[in-house]
Amino acid sequence: MKPEELKKLAREVIDKEKWWDMLSHFIDVLRVNIFVIDAEGRTILPPERGRYGGRLLTDQSLKFDLADDSINVDKQFDQYGAFFESYNRYGLNSFAIPIKIEDDQIIAYMVMGPVILNKRLSASEYEEIAEGYGCDKRELFNELGGIRVVSNIMVNSILDLLSEIIRDNVELSLRKRELNKMKSDMGVLSEEFSETAQEIYSAVYLDGLLATLLDVALKMTNAECGSIMVKDPDEEELTIKASRGLDPQKVHGVKVKMGEGVAGVAAQENAAFVIHGTEGDNRIKQFLKRPEIKEALVMPLQDKDRVFGVLSLHTKREEGKIEGNLNNLQYLSKLLSSAL
Repeated sequence: MKPEELKKLAREVIDKEKWWDMLSHFIDVLRVNIFVIDAEGRTILPPERGRYGGRLLTDQSLKFDLADDSINVDKQFDQYGAFFESYNRYGLNSFAIPIKIEDDQIIAYMVMGPVILNKRLSASEYEEIAEGYGCDKRELFNELGGIRVVSNIMVNSILDLLSEIIRDNVELSLRKRELNKMKSDMGVLSEEFSETAQEIYSAVYLDGLLATLLDVALKMTNAECGSIMVKDPDEEELTIKASRGLDPQKVHGVKVKMGEGVAGVAAQENAAFVIHGTEGDNRIKQFLKRPEIKEALVMPLQDKDRVFGVLSLHTKREEGKIEGNLNNLQYLSKLLSSAL
């Protein structure tokens, strides 16, 4: 596909109003700047100037590498697996996620950052760098103070989840485009058919997101087993939508009523429970009958003010990382809910 065709397709697929609304939610949840550029590096959706290093990305007087009219991902970023990473002169990192269409053609990039990986430099180091590049150190310090420090594992988890959200949004946009074209060409597609098709695509999209969140959570916590249950609003019960490390025959068709079992209590009370063997909150103590489980988490998933599901993780290993990652998991669940 020619560059002009790619540029046109990128602007058709990336609906500015819808994507900006989505990016605004992501930025609020993650406290990191996120923006979108086309395949040639031209801005489609700009970074938010007022927060999280936004002036570094928009004000060339601060001499930040990526503050330019266009970004050359091939030259300014190194590829690591599915993502691209840029290490900048102020000890900051930015990450680019390719936005692809079905034939694996890159039509745009979502760029996340800048962030500080693991640890800030000292004030004297930042001052020395600012003097070396001839920029106002007070203005630089103001911007650096608003940039988030994140761990490598958190960055990878965010990128994995964002990548899935992007992929599914692109697929939904392409399917909608196809339906509109069919309607235009044939003139026979009813509104009811179009709405039903979109509901089917949206359901597949949600299932994919939930499976990705579960995979990310397991990787982050080094847990062997987990599941995500989703609430049926009509039946007031939870059904397993994604699972890992569990016997498929035992979990298939399992339903849990609100208020019953640990998951049911977590959903009903909108409360997260960290469990060690048979030790846990008094509200769920009667359900804890597996001492071989060394650490577990049962955490509600929210869409705005409504609980729509429950994430459960557990491990039989002594060196569990579940409780230590509770805040990170809550961040990721908020990221997912902001994409729904």
